[in-house]
Amino acid sequence: MKEVDLEYLRPDSKLVLNSVASVGEPLKASLSRTWFYTEDYPNVTIGDAKVELYVNDRLLGEMSWNVEEIDYYAVGNYVSSYIPVPGDKVRIEAKREGFKQVMGEDIVPDKPALLNLYAESHEENSYGYSYTKRRFKVTFRDKPSEQNCYLISFAYGSPHYEYDYDDWEKPPVFSGIYSWRPEPIDYTSDPVFSNKVSALDKVLGNDWLSGYNGRPFSDELFDGKEYTMTLDGNSSYGYNPGFTQPENRLPDSARVYLYAISEPYYKYLLALANLSDDSFNNNLADIGLAEPVRVFNNIEGGLGILGTACVDSLTVAIQELN
Repeated sequence: MKEVDLEYLRPDSKLVLNSVASVGEPLKASLSRTWFYTEDYPNVTIGDAKVELYVNDRLLGEMSWNVEEIDYYAVGNYVSSYIPVPGDKVRIEAKREGFKQVMGEDIVPDKPALLNLYAESHEENSYGYSYTKRRFKVTFRDKPSEQNCYLISFAYGSPHYEYDYDDWEKPPVFSGIYSWRPEPIDYTSDPVFSNKVSALDKVLGNDWLSGYNGRPFSDELFDGKEYTMTLDGNSSYGYNPGFTQPENRLPDSARVYLYAISEPYYKYLLALANLSDDSFNNNLADIGLAEPVRVFNNIEGGLGILGTACVDSLTVAIQELN
């Protein structure tokens, strides 16, 4: 039996600064601190710091505290009226007594060249239900002579109909709105992602990559070219046969979000994606037999990420193949 003095191992607490400067949205930032294992999940939100915003090396002023109560996991608790635009160099500096000053800086990317979205589906019938399988083809153009980083995600929209529950024979009426939900994707269906799966993972059956809220990628395979990415949906939705379907039902819709993201933000998101993957390396790391994934950090003097992003999107009707 050996007694370990954990307090002897306690490091100095550091400020944690997280922010994403997204084009068209007011800038927000979260500030907290690191905590030690023996603290048992404390509230680490910091609301009395001096958080200064610089744009293109010019001080715009202090970001203001925007939380009425100190939330346990506050997100975006410092705000500014500044709205990022492409090309801006954004810098945030935070000071608080008892901590080392922290600083993060990044440049806002240009809008991605999203050219086209094509979505198709086919139906399968099983046990009285009709299920829909989908495929998406996204075409975009990459800028030459520079490294470009992206994040892609999809949403699926279905027309919302109102029913008369007292008269099932009465045809449903379109409400005028679409119901949208994130679309899970099997990212290994395109070479941009599939080459990230090791041969050993394929042998062990870990031959797919998830990303319910999107997945980051770089232009390594198509630098400076126009590229069409083909991805398969990883889920299916059915219609309850108990509900009468309208004779001329409006088509379902698909929407793609293509984000141009800065290289630091790409490295950060890629690390998070790798952490969530069910890979052989992660399984070994869980038991201490492999090097764990290290989350990227670009905050000087502390921890966290200051990333930048610019998004474009397209929405199309899904073509039914049968």
